[in-house]
Amino acid sequence: NQVEWHLGYHNETLRAAMAREGVVLEAWGPLGGPTAGHPGVALDDPRLKDLAARHGVSAAQVALRWSVHKGVAAVTVTCSKTHALGDLAAFAMDLTEDEVALLDGLAPAGIAELVV
Repeated sequence: NQVEWHLGYHNETLRAAMAREGVVLEAWGPLGGPTAGHPGVALDDPRLKDLAARHGVSAAQVALRWSVHKGVAAVTVTCSKTHALGDLAAFAMDLTEDEVALLDGLAPAGIAELVV
């Protein structure tokens, strides 16, 4: 099931409910760009950039890896070979649970809660 999912707007209740039913959440707008329905976390956010620098990757790669870490299929679209290869590089890194928690906290509180 494809739903809006990015650092600035993610619904953990929905993701957990889907996982219990064996349904994979597919992220719509995984980088939270200008076409996302809700404001994303800017890829130049200092907290995101700091984490990316610690891993030697881009902020976009950290954002994609966060989704994958949570079992979300983060599908990106690009016409650029460079961007496509960069997106794939998100699989070459790992995040700690503390880093995932930091990224979870970038979204405004309560913005995407849903009772399932």
